[in-house]
Amino acid sequence: MKNNFGTPFSATATGTTSAVATITGVAAQTIYLTDVSGSSDLAGSTITIASGGTTIWKDIVGAGSYKMNYITPIKVATGASATITLTGTSVCYANVSGFVLNNS
Repeated sequence: MKNNFGTPFSATATGTTSAVATITGVAAQTIYLTDVSGSSDLAGSTITIASGGTTIWKDIVGAGSYKMNYITPIKVATGASATITLTGTSVCYANVSGFVLNNS
């Protein structure tokens, strides 16, 4: 499926001490994140977005659920993978969606 904003994607992950959702980067493509959500049982849990190995956004989630819709999408470096990590103690979930643009 293709739309005016590129090729849409979504990824989800479940874990115990962390949930890691990854969108694999491809040369000459740029990943844009539009929505991130998740939940955790850890009172001081954090959610981190990385471009390649570099953290580009981080927030405290706390115990419970979290949802963020970005009016201006978060841009991942061209060719880099996007990784969303949410911490927990026994159960946590991470979800991400957005679109990919070809740069060629």
